[in-house]
Amino acid sequence: MEITAKMVKELREKTNAGMMDCKKALGECGGDLEKAVDWLRQKGLMTARKRAGRATREGVIAAGVSADHRCGAMLELNCETDFVAKNDGFQKLAADVLALLLAGGPAPADVPALLGRPLSAGGTVDEALKGLVGTIGENMNLRRFVRREAPAGSLLHTYIHGPGRLGVMVELAAEKMGPEAEELAHNLAMHIAAASPAARTAEELPAEFLEREKEIYRAKLAESGKPENMWDKIMAGQIKKFYSEVVLLEQAYVKDPTGKTTVAGLLKSAAGVCGRTEIRAYDRFQLGEELPGETREE
Repeated sequence: MEITAKMVKELREKTNAGMMDCKKALGECGGDLEKAVDWLRQKGLMTARKRAGRATREGVIAAGVSADHRCGAMLELNCETDFVAKNDGFQKLAADVLALLLAGGPAPADVPALLGRPLSAGGTVDEALKGLVGTIGENMNLRRFVRREAPAGSLLHTYIHGPGRLGVMVELAAEKMGPEAEELAHNLAMHIAAASPAARTAEELPAEFLEREKEIYRAKLAESGKPENMWDKIMAGQIKKFYSEVVLLEQAYVKDPTGKTTVAGLLKSAAGVCGRTEIRAYDRFQLGEELPGETREE
């Protein structure tokens, strides 16, 4: 199979590996992009999970909660350039759609339904979006959103990092509600923004995601020359380390400079003021990140 410059470019964007390494990886893997990513990882030519956030979309992440912290929403509104992302009209549209979600919205991931809903200023979300495209002359789209309602005994908190390029929403259950629980939720949201966990618990990791990591470890062990009867023990240690990197409750809490406190440990230590606490759910949106099954526009 011919390895084209476009294929090499796409692999470089995903892995940050060198051009010749990418070309060789694609050649070794018959042009299969995902297999080439794994091949580079096996050879130590890229950092694990380097793919996150490599897309080039611009726009804004907007998020917020209701006054009682029982309803929360977050959305990603895209445009072509950073200049337009800062435009007052673009920012206002993001704020208007967020207000619509907080007032009551469609099913948690149904973008077409949201586009058809009327805004308080008149017209639908889709009509407002198309009107702004016509005025500014740049393509835009409402890419995704999430809306949550917290049950009694839980609260929702949102956090936007930087100028709207990264957002987090956390649903925290606590026996004792109050400022302390809100502060804990804020600290958890900041941690999730910084640490980018793949799942809340090890059990919630997608099976194929974990199996892919195991295959990479097996390939590295096969090349290491270490006795095969030692592989299971070595693998167990590697999987434990992997969990500490990608599982929220097992990650080292980013605000502890010693690195000794895990997120699970943070929740346990908060029991004195908040009672028993639990992270029920979380959402993390990074502007332009790749989404499963999505076809990127060049």
